[in-house]
Amino acid sequence: MLELIVSDMDGTLLDSNIQVHPDNIQAIMDTYAQGIPFLVCTGRNFTEAKFLLEQAGLRCPIIGLNGAILFDREGNVEYEVGLPNDVAMEIIRIGEEKNYYMEAMTSKNVYSSSKADRIVAITELIHQTNPGLSYEECQQRATQSNEVKSIDYRDNLADLITEENQQILKITFLHPEGQKVLKAFGQELDDKLPGIYVTSSFSSNIEISHERATKGEAVLAYCREHGYNPKNILTVGDNYNDITMLEVAGYSFAMGNAEDEVKASAKYETDTNYNGGVAKAIQKALNLSSQD
Repeated sequence: MLELIVSDMDGTLLDSNIQVHPDNIQAIMDTYAQGIPFLVCTGRNFTEAKFLLEQAGLRCPIIGLNGAILFDREGNVEYEVGLPNDVAMEIIRIGEEKNYYMEAMTSKNVYSSSKADRIVAITELIHQTNPGLSYEECQQRATQSNEVKSIDYRDNLADLITEENQQILKITFLHPEGQKVLKAFGQELDDKLPGIYVTSSFSSNIEISHERATKGEAVLAYCREHGYNPKNILTVGDNYNDITMLEVAGYSFAMGNAEDEVKASAKYETDTNYNGGVAKAIQKALNLSSQD
């Protein structure tokens, strides 16, 4: 029997308008009525994820920042795994030295080193998922979006540690040339700094967190705490940061729009995020589990 449904957000649960696809909403509501709970596991922080879920009428626990933190339905932190302060400071120092755009995430919020660069990043994301829109239309949407308005902008991200005594859970780098630049940079950080985990949720970014702050580790921890058998859970994702949670689930689905390496790590494939792929994965998992 299917015991738990776990879904990524961007490129998975969310459609081209960065909203939860209507078919996914209905499928989640239907399975919840059957006693099967739903959990989001995302690279986003709580505030960003909660805003989009509430728009869809959904309220659920949220594993955020690629597994670095777990919030219950009420927004209380159940656990977090942060970067050591000296490691976070060194990552920020190297990023500043290279003049790369950075974002730092804590349990409180997402902090950006540049509002202008944040707008560019969100504009590019909207343009990738809505190629029919002009760049100017995408830029206008980005400027007015919660993705820009809800972020806290700081001249020096290191102040989060030295002045505010916050623990950084994840640091993200974005670059207009994407993996052409960032893949080598991520490898450089991985070679230099022990105990970190480097992954990517979009073609234009890399994300650095504690080595134990992965989606797979977080999902397994949630299952242990709440009594679910990983063999009886469904996980759905589309990008490299989803691989670890796809590998631990009995019913793992890669989206039709997923990267090839992600598809190879999943047991099954579903439709794209544009076409309610999560809803179709849920239905197939229900059918498969009823035969086991």
